Amino acid sequence: MKGDGMESIKSGKKIENVPEDFNPRRIKPVKREALLRIEKYAGEGACIAYENEKVIFVRYVIPGEEVRVNIYKETKDYAIGEPLEILKPSPERINPVCPYFGLCGGCDYQMLSYEKQIEVKKQLVLEAFRRIGQISLENITGIIKSPEVFNYRNTETFKVNSLKKLIGFFRKDTKFIVDISECALAMHGINKALKSVRKQSIFPPHNFKVRTTGDGDTVVNWILTEEYQDREVYETIRAAGKNIRFKISKDSFFQVNNSVIPLWLEKIISFLDPDGHERIFDLYSGIGLITLFVSYFARETIGVEIAQSAVTDAIENKISNAVQSNVNFICAPVEMKLQELGYADVIIIDPPRRGMDKETLQVLRTLRSKKIIYSSCRPPTMARDIKELSD
Repeated sequence: MKGDGMESIKSGKKIENVPEDFNPRRIKPVKREALLRIEKYAGEGACIAYENEKVIFVRYVIPGEEVRVNIYKETKDYAIGEPLEILKPSPERINPVCPYFGLCGGCDYQMLSYEKQIEVKKQLVLEAFRRIGQISLENITGIIKSPEVFNYRNTETFKVNSLKKLIGFFRKDTKFIVDISECALAMHGINKALKSVRKQSIFPPHNFKVRTTGDGDTVVNWILTEEYQDREVYETIRAAGKNIRFKISKDSFFQVNNSVIPLWLEKIISFLDPDGHERIFDLYSGIGLITLFVSYFARETIGVEIAQSAVTDAIENKISNAVQSNVNFICAPVEMKLQELGYADVIIIDPPRRGMDKETLQVLRTLRSKKIIYSSCRPPTMARDIKELSD
């Protein structure tokens, strides 16, 4: 171990996790170094260390490691640092696949094997439910692993600085663009398009999105390019014995991991009664991905979505796939429409990262549906919402 100060570092007052209002961009910048021993994972891609009584959040490190850290943001309660040198690496540390890992803000755990990443995320989910949801879960079973660990993302939005000729992603906690030549998580069609955009005679004037499909159809949205069109794409999803072709307009949201989508849909369908008698609401339904699949296993299905472009896609997807089941889409805020819809046997929820608003939670409690199937990309808000529904 380099340095001679590690033995004097004290573990101060414990803190459970990152604060709910954690927003590093709003915190006063500082610059100082510290020698720290990393103690535990804390969510949001960070770990916790202690400097006397103060909590230090550090990314790209592993519990048990001893590190030299640059502390660049600080409040009276906590500080945020980045590793300058791993003085004592964990035996779990591996070399990341991506050369930009630790610079680009896109990934948090590439210093761990995929199996270890799953274990870490499982523990963070359990901790979120215990701490925020006040729900004690002994374990999480039935974890769905991604068939593809790299080159799985079907969509990337690239940040652009036209003056400095930068194309890439923001560094963590900043607006600084890390210039990249390819993304290890993106499907090959996206990386091919990125190279094409970089080579063309006119540098992109602003941010752009690249979307590709399992069949290799790739588009570049929001800018004009010499090789690619700025248009919608069509993606066929095969799950639960059904094939559905989805139109995805350039401003519509779609799940980013094609290899997981069928497994996720089949898990949702497995919670439905096999006799198909249930009335189902799909809240935050987007282009109808869940809605159309579960409609084959229900008496009636209603999708509610606020984005008009997504609802337009959903209706077109229903018609183009000749879906004969009783399925309808409503363009409205969930919190404004849910009360009018009456009772549902099953409510499927896949909200944005912020989770559900209080009005929606209040209505859900009055409906007293038999089943609520909740998908989330952010466990803390999921735990918070489930606590509200359970009280």
